[in-house]
Amino acid sequence: MDSSDSITRILGLRVRSWRIALGYSQEKLAERAGLHRTYIGTVERGEQNITVANAEKIANALHITLADIPGTQQLKEFYELFPGSFSIMNTAGKVIAWNPFMRDVIAALPEEEMYGIDGMETVHPDDRAFVMEQFSAILSSGNEITGEARVLLNGGPEYVWRSISGRRIEVDGEACVLALGIDITEHKRLDSVRKYTDQLFSMDESVSVNELLQDALNAAEEITESSTGFCHFIDNESIEDQPVQIWSSNAANMLQHSGIVSSRHIHLNSPDVWMDIIETKRAVIHNDSAAIRKSRGIPHEAPSHISRELIIPLKKSGQVAAIFGVANKPFNYTDDDMAIVTRIASLMWNVVSRRIAEESVRQIKSSESWEESRGHS
Repeated sequence: MDSSDSITRILGLRVRSWRIALGYSQEKLAERAGLHRTYIGTVERGEQNITVANAEKIANALHITLADIPGTQQLKEFYELFPGSFSIMNTAGKVIAWNPFMRDVIAALPEEEMYGIDGMETVHPDDRAFVMEQFSAILSSGNEITGEARVLLNGGPEYVWRSISGRRIEVDGEACVLALGIDITEHKRLDSVRKYTDQLFSMDESVSVNELLQDALNAAEEITESSTGFCHFIDNESIEDQPVQIWSSNAANMLQHSGIVSSRHIHLNSPDVWMDIIETKRAVIHNDSAAIRKSRGIPHEAPSHISRELIIPLKKSGQVAAIFGVANKPFNYTDDDMAIVTRIASLMWNVVSRRIAEESVRQIKSSESWEESRGHS
């Protein structure tokens, strides 16, 4: 039995013990919770993973409320095994109850330091205003509200996307907000890749290779939270007279304003810079500037604008034809990032490769027609 099975089983036993203590049958608990009796049975036997919404329904039906301290402790016990975040905040946004996930993964604080921390400080700064607005709306309306926001891990800068459900409750007569959160990072990323895929295959032939590349760079940069995206063709190879060096929209604007595009053009496009990728033909992640300087041959005293990078080789006829990469993520790149960027780069490169093949056929036919016309003249 793995840890998730164990958690499900223990939670089921606690539901059963609380139900029996109240003298409820499974049918009565199911009726009060608005759930099917069969579902209650599977939860109690540890055969069913309980969702956030159903956990709240069962808790309410079992009278596990926050009207007094014992109730608070019971509810905390009920949720401490929940595989997501659980917290209760007072009207000032201060945390007064939490589960181990909230303590260990999000806040990364010892138990004795958790009480009274600012719950809003665990939210990504860019999403904090939105979450505070939702928090106020829950307190004023009493309605349950669910929204999506980035939540910091270990105090940041790393974060994950979470779906957070909040509802107003009372603790010792004071209005508070109970918040439950589940990780939706993978869902958000896959949804972004799907949107990029739909966009890519909806483009007509009038869209240039340069635009195809830049759109792919923009997508990879956004999904990985990078600030730079770049593609460099090897050995001055170009496609359809496109430039040998292409930047994401964000990177192009940044470099243009800094006035260093031309000074970096020759260096970054040199095959020697990408020799490790060209020789191994494998994607790489560098999460420290020292490794980047070493692999790129950048002198220690020279300025470097890359702190982290993720590089994907794009191949043509079995050889590396171009380098596709993102850089300067606020925290470390992961294997998940590599999978996402590889997927985007592969989708784009398949379309570009088809363009290359079609153009080659057109050039051959044009040459044959020209030779044929010469023969008739």
